[in-house]
Amino acid sequence: MDLKSCKRVFWKGLQLGLAAFLVTGAVVTVEAADQATPAPAVATAEAAPAVEAAPVPAEPGDARLGELYFTGGKRFASGAPPCISCHSASVGALGGGVLGPNLTKVYADESKNPLINSAWINNPSTPVMGTVFSNRPVSDDEVGHLRAFFAKQSQGNVAPSSTGTFTIVGIGGFIGILILFNIIWSGRYRNRNKGTAHDALWRNYGGKGGR
Repeated sequence: MDLKSCKRVFWKGLQLGLAAFLVTGAVVTVEAADQATPAPAVATAEAAPAVEAAPVPAEPGDARLGELYFTGGKRFASGAPPCISCHSASVGALGGGVLGPNLTKVYADESKNPLINSAWINNPSTPVMGTVFSNRPVSDDEVGHLRAFFAKQSQGNVAPSSTGTFTIVGIGGFIGILILFNIIWSGRYRNRNKGTAHDALWRNYGGKGGR
């Protein structure tokens, strides 16, 4: 194997290794975010007595099905995008979108609870959501499942934002894809021109006798 071939193999191996490192790092970051749990509070003698949360009225919907609608695990019948595209509700390793507010406590908020209904969501005049759901409306049954999900979430704590984790994973994945496409495309270009990309450019632009 000549020196040029050795260099080509070395650089391709280095690029593949870097891509694998970035992908592995992204996966580890997601797993760490998913497994991280807040440290339990240390009890003290002067701690105030725990206050029991007010009982949440039972909703006829299925909370588990509502979570699937929220996260996109189950699609709306109309094909509308999942709520997590714009909102978060303390579910999922990466949290959710930041365009809309966090909905973890929306059910417990007396001013916002009445808005969890199909008439508000599908209304064309509703800010942001109206332009999306007026063309792909959600049904009363689907919103009923979402209400049951929000009722369940309102009893827990608001999870910390995972925007930083999402950004790191996105940047790492983007760089990895660029490296992969560079390897594939440069190899195809060399094979088509029967040499390195540098040699092909040299020939095409007048070098080595090419005119």
